[in-house]
Order: sequence, then structure tokens, then C-alpha cells
Amino acid sequence: MNVPMTTVARALTLVGDLAELDHPAEFAGIALAGLSRLVGCDVLTFNEIGPPGRVRYSDFPRGALDRGTRAVFARYVMQHPVVNHYRATGDSQALRISDFLSPSDFHRLDLYAEFFRHVPTEHQLAVTLPGPPTHVVGIAFSRAHHDFTDTDRDLISALRAPLALAMLRAKARHHAQATLASTSNDGRADLTETEIRVLELVALGRTNVAIAHTLEVSPRTVAKHLEHIYRKLGVSNRAAAVAQRSDHTPPPAPTNTGS
Repeated sequence: MNVPMTTVARALTLVGDLAELDHPAEFAGIALAGLSRLVGCDVLTFNEIGPPGRVRYSDFPRGALDRGTRAVFARYVMQHPVVNHYRATGDSQALRISDFLSPSDFHRLDLYAEFFRHVPTEHQLAVTLPGPPTHVVGIAFSRAHHDFTDTDRDLISALRAPLALAMLRAKARHHAQATLASTSNDGRADLTETEIRVLELVALGRTNVAIAHTLEVSPRTVAKHLEHIYRKLGVSNRAAAVAQRSDHTPPPAPTNTGS
């Protein structure tokens, strides 16, 4: 895959921006804007295609698609060759409509006549991301003129893993923050404000060194805070501490073992 260095630099910037996400609702906006600078296209969409009749998407540029046409797309999405391929195989590589259909065969679809013809979309490249088993979640790149190249396809396939990781990480961080916030003042574990902050950073996947840098303390101090947290929550490791703190059932009473 022969990719210009400017494209590589933009890809790295996008991956870095997505790595900082704390809320999944921000994923589509940042991902679509960044991807538009990597692969030229007329419209990008972040799609969540569920059971029949259930379709949601975010578009870029925002407002490029008429919201009133969403029902039309949902009505005919079962004709989409790439979506059907993903449903049948769980394949994770980026694929083009032209990998399955000739232009004339694509034009014969009701999906094209009722939806894509009006966008307009003559060519499309798509890649899937993690989602519920009943859904196809992914990003679609659409063009009115000239098909996507093998290099375009290979670049998006290579970015699929960091995109998926960023989305899952954002969901995990948001869940951890929400559950920690909902239980932070319930008095069940009697954590101090500093210990709660340490646990929040642990939930975000931060290392002891990173936590120490954030709190402007030494890694040894962070380790000491974690010892106190484990004892108060009645657990023995980081994952269990986050899970226990996120649980709405009271933790076991702390044991008197010292620090």
C-alpha cells in the first residue's frame, strides 16, 4: 500500500484525537471529519443498521442527507450488497459496492432508484465497527464520480482496528464515569476524594505513572492509594476495584489488615 506521508500524518492525528474521547456520542463527529481528510468523498455516514426498519446515521458534512429519506433507506437496506455481506460473514475489511455489483446491476436495485440516486451515490466504500449482534455498525464513504481505489480500501481496512478500539474505549470510559459518579457519594466504601479520583483514572485505563503525572504525585503514592482502595472495596486488583465501585450492591466490609 503506497500512502503519501501527508495521509499517514493525518491518519495518526485522527487516531490520536479519537484516543482522547471520553464519550461515545463524540465519536462520529470526530471520526467522519478526520476520515474525510484521508479519503476524498462527497458524503460520509456513521451508520447503525438494526432489525428491519431500524436505521440511524450521522452524516458529514452535517445536513448532507435529508433526514426524511432515512425511512427510505431503511426500507431497502436489505438490498445493500456490502451490508448483506457483513451480516452473513462478520467480515471486518473495508469493501466497495463494486466488489459485488457492476454499475448496471447496482442501478437496477430499488435501493439505488429510491435512495442512492438522489444523494447522489454512484460509488461507496464501507467498513464495519463493533456493535450488537443484531446490528451492522460502520462508516460509509460515498462518491458521485470515480470509484474508490484499492489504496483507499486498504487504508480504511488498516484504520479499522484503531477506529474500533477508540469507539469501545470511549464507551467504556463513559460507562465508568457514569457509574462512578452515581456511586461516588453513597458512603458504601468511604473512599476519600483523592481515592475516588484515582479510581476514576484507573477506570479510564490510566497507568500508575500516568495517574501520578495527572495528580502531580509520585507513582509510589498512587500505588499506596490503590492499596487503600482495594482494602476498602474488599478486592485485590484494578479491574475488580472498578467493577466493585460500579456495582450498585454494597461491597464487603473492609478488613483490618493495615496498609
